[in-house]
Amino acid sequence: MKIKGIARELIDCLVDRSNKLGQGRSIGLLAFIDKQGYISSYSDMVDGGLAGLPFRMMLSAVLNNTTGSLLELINRLPANTAVISTSPGKTGIIISTGGINIFDCPIIKIGIKNKRAVGVGVLYPEKSLFKLASESEKVQLKSLSALTMKEERQALRRSTELRLAYLDISAEIPVVDLPIKKYKKNKAAQIDWSLPRLTVKGIERNFAEMLVNKSISIEQGREVAAVGILNNKGYVEQAGELIVGGMGYVPSRLLLSGYADIRDISLREAYTDKIPAEAVIVHTHPGGTGVMHMGDAMAGPGTWGRPIIAIGHDRDGIIKGATVIEFSSELNILADKYEMIEQEFYQADNPADETRLRKQKYKIAQEFTELCREIKII
Repeated sequence: MKIKGIARELIDCLVDRSNKLGQGRSIGLLAFIDKQGYISSYSDMVDGGLAGLPFRMMLSAVLNNTTGSLLELINRLPANTAVISTSPGKTGIIISTGGINIFDCPIIKIGIKNKRAVGVGVLYPEKSLFKLASESEKVQLKSLSALTMKEERQALRRSTELRLAYLDISAEIPVVDLPIKKYKKNKAAQIDWSLPRLTVKGIERNFAEMLVNKSISIEQGREVAAVGILNNKGYVEQAGELIVGGMGYVPSRLLLSGYADIRDISLREAYTDKIPAEAVIVHTHPGGTGVMHMGDAMAGPGTWGRPIIAIGHDRDGIIKGATVIEFSSELNILADKYEMIEQEFYQADNPADETRLRKQKYKIAQEFTELCREIKII
């Protein structure tokens, strides 16, 4: 449904809160589109932090059950949800598909200049934009695989063309005079969508060796990944094609494209409808032993609810270890705690307070690593 307008009073509330918060921080909330196509109902506002908006905190303002990965929480939202945030210092233009990829619902940005709203941009989850995102991921890696200056120049030229295409992906919605109302949690109306909690015993040796052999056959340091499936014996076997990523990462959409055609759908839809509940994300850690960190935990089970495995190896292809992080109550608690610490940074009154908060932040990051468990390669 195309949004016909957004309530002026809601815009004013967001802008006022954003101005009081200051320091370039954004404000976010979940809003709801009525049957006439207008936005006048909204949830509690949440303050943005060092890493942007705290999504889990924002979802908890609407949901009664906030146990689960980000995907599970999003899939419990009403179908008429929209995500709204302020953009201090900008005009409301949206040049990234990240929001629609994760939420698969309209994303709205309120541009703020000189302490007043100057534009309200909206981005809808459309097939053409997901195709653009898929192509962008492929082009990002082409410069890494280029073997001549000519090839790299062509890859960079195409990358620039795509960046220009992103300038026209968002539209503007009108601000109208409407009465606004606070959203009330309705347990009966919420969907109880969840994934099974998988326990991984190990990974098939042939699968692990294929990933590592591919990793050492390409540019040193580039990660290789694939979608695996947990069999009834508790071991992960190959299910998707091997995907070559970049230095220390594998693009999300490209990874899933090795298992299913997701060119014109969001990552949310892909992980909900195309990727099996028993799927496991498997990737290499060139130069490491397989020990993972918070980034791995949140990229896998924290966001998509699926376990993530790392295969550590040296430059000669000798496997140093294999580990897994699964979704657990501990990960759920750590994800919530990390968002809270991000918020508290701006409440520090002196260097001692900030030092304490930074130590807490690093401690939480260490606790994510503690969730990393060694598994067998058979």
